[in-house]
Amino acid sequence: MLSWWQHLPEMMNPIALSVGFFSLYWYAVFFLSGVFISLLLALFFTRRGWSPCSEEDIFDVFFFLFVGAILGGHIGYVLFYNPVVFLSNPISMISPYDFRSGVWTGISGMSYHGGLLGAIFALYWFIRTRSIEKRLSFWKMADFISLLAPVAIFFGRLGNFFNVELSGRVTDKPWGMIFPNIQPIGTLRHPSTLYEAFFEGILLFVVLLFFRKRMPFPGALACLYLAGYAGVRFVGEYFREPDTQIGFFFGGAVSLGQIFSVVMFVSSGVIFVWQRQKNHATIVQKG
Repeated sequence: MLSWWQHLPEMMNPIALSVGFFSLYWYAVFFLSGVFISLLLALFFTRRGWSPCSEEDIFDVFFFLFVGAILGGHIGYVLFYNPVVFLSNPISMISPYDFRSGVWTGISGMSYHGGLLGAIFALYWFIRTRSIEKRLSFWKMADFISLLAPVAIFFGRLGNFFNVELSGRVTDKPWGMIFPNIQPIGTLRHPSTLYEAFFEGILLFVVLLFFRKRMPFPGALACLYLAGYAGVRFVGEYFREPDTQIGFFFGGAVSLGQIFSVVMFVSSGVIFVWQRQKNHATIVQKG
């Protein structure tokens, strides 16, 4: 006999609000909530002297990061996970309206790794436009943003859950849930997005907060974030059903998300070694 909460995904409506042809999905609600909470937290940390920039800069950098993450996340999803959409209808990458069918489709589909690349590019662009005037450090800003990223990820994963997407793999565990419209119907599955909300969001935030003052040079905390996220994402993918249009790689051994996580983990190590060499003199002085 299943408990009522195991049927939650079946009972939830991904659409939070509909007005005419416009629909607001729960993912958008949680995504925007994550951005807002992260902004408030950034202002709080800035007032405590943790930020390498001013409160005025916080608003500006968040605007750049928001645009970069949205564009990078959606373009990354199309290119990495659903390239057929781009090949058949390129305008759909950036248009929320399907001109062929006359239907409002919204900007659907987001890739974390694409969003990460978009955010990195946006931060770099922001620093370049302010470097002469403000002399901001890219790596110090990257450390600060990395501390806030798990908060946004936490709300994003909750948005995935309420959007009834990214269902988990089949399980016989008593905490499994039934997700609609996925074969075989009525089978218990891991609530993988809730796992990710905890490990990629809450746990990673606590770890970064603990090591914030223990980092030996600028950029080290950002590397810890990249490596930490890659690690928990790699493990989390074992509980998550891969995208049907992608499936598994190397004979079913790994998913595309795990391949990206390995690249991300290795990249964090390369950047860490590179930054340590650049800051060798400072590290010796501190030691």
